[in-house]
Amino acid sequence: MPSVHTILEHKEFPKLDKHDLRELESLHHRTNVFGFNTSGKLRAENYVGVVTTIRGTVIEILPKIELGDTQTPSHEQTREAFLLMLRTYGGLTNAKVLPPSAIRTLRHFPVLEIFIRLFLVNLNLLLRGGLGRQYRAIQENLPFLRGRIIFQDHLRENLVDRSRFYVEHDELNPNRPANRLIRAALDRLKPIVRNERNRQLLADLAPTFSMIPASQDLHTDWRIHSIDRYMQHYKQVMQWVELFLFNRGPATYSGKHINQSLLFPMEQVYEQFVTHCFRRYQDRFKVVAQGPGKSFMDHGHNMKPDISLCTSSGTVRFILDAKWKHIGENGNESIDNINSSDLYQLYAYGKRYECQTVALVYPKNSIFTQPCTFRFFDNLKLVLVPFDVSSSNASKCSVQSALRELDT
Repeated sequence: MPSVHTILEHKEFPKLDKHDLRELESLHHRTNVFGFNTSGKLRAENYVGVVTTIRGTVIEILPKIELGDTQTPSHEQTREAFLLMLRTYGGLTNAKVLPPSAIRTLRHFPVLEIFIRLFLVNLNLLLRGGLGRQYRAIQENLPFLRGRIIFQDHLRENLVDRSRFYVEHDELNPNRPANRLIRAALDRLKPIVRNERNRQLLADLAPTFSMIPASQDLHTDWRIHSIDRYMQHYKQVMQWVELFLFNRGPATYSGKHINQSLLFPMEQVYEQFVTHCFRRYQDRFKVVAQGPGKSFMDHGHNMKPDISLCTSSGTVRFILDAKWKHIGENGNESIDNINSSDLYQLYAYGKRYECQTVALVYPKNSIFTQPCTFRFFDNLKLVLVPFDVSSSNASKCSVQSALRELDT
């Protein structure tokens, strides 16, 4: 069975078969999701998740997260923290089916197997609610009269045997677009599933969907499939179908070179997670994501801050910019760690929105553990905020600590 490799972002890919490596390089050249180190070897960048090559090799890329005092946490700990962050990511429409209780149970599996497990569990729940059916016109030669006789075919087929009737009648049949799409998704996943429990779930579902023909045109079936009031239990399953079958996830690719990929841009995942935490763990300010928009010039060039903390009257009190970058790793917590472009952008936000304080929010690490305060030349306050993503409680503490520093 092909191997499974787990690496952290910004790390070099493991030693792979030359065919697998060629596929990954081809994916990079088409999508620019990876990078190369100084020696010219392919490495992971800020896209994390899983890639499965045509040969079946699985490469799982996990984010670089420091958890408490553990600078090198286990993959299970890192995976759990990452999945908690994914629950708030807007690019994953099925994030709500990642309950914390399930995350802790599933953290031992690679990300792809976790998503497959959730899809199969949801599919089993769907079957308890009943497989969706629709009336289809059936033509057949029966020994009894049912529906209406098709006279031309009846005369041709039963000229000698007068005991039969060639008829057309309506029959409730599971052969409908949504079920054909689910069958196609199961067929797509079957060769790449490794976890024994997932393989057993697939085998248990196979007899039910074997009666449904394979889709002849996936895109047409997706376009015409519908979820009526009798099929509301299909909603979550069809979200997984879209992710696996049509590669319409946050950053999914497949085809000639890659069998299946689920890659998430950590910059966006982190930004949306921080936004979610400021909404959930404080009620002093209204949190506005990507806004409110204001023009930077007379003609266009709208400004849209990552996160704005606004008063009840709508005044922007603080502007926060979330950056998925590990600062302080060289032992230096000074402003020299910060990109000049980030400082220019925050300064422009502060002036345009007339704020007294702006902030850059970075993931917490063993060096960068406490907020740092600096001043621009005209006394505009800049706070560097360490944000702990290791758990819900840790993130709550980070929000409260950040507000105290912003208010000082």
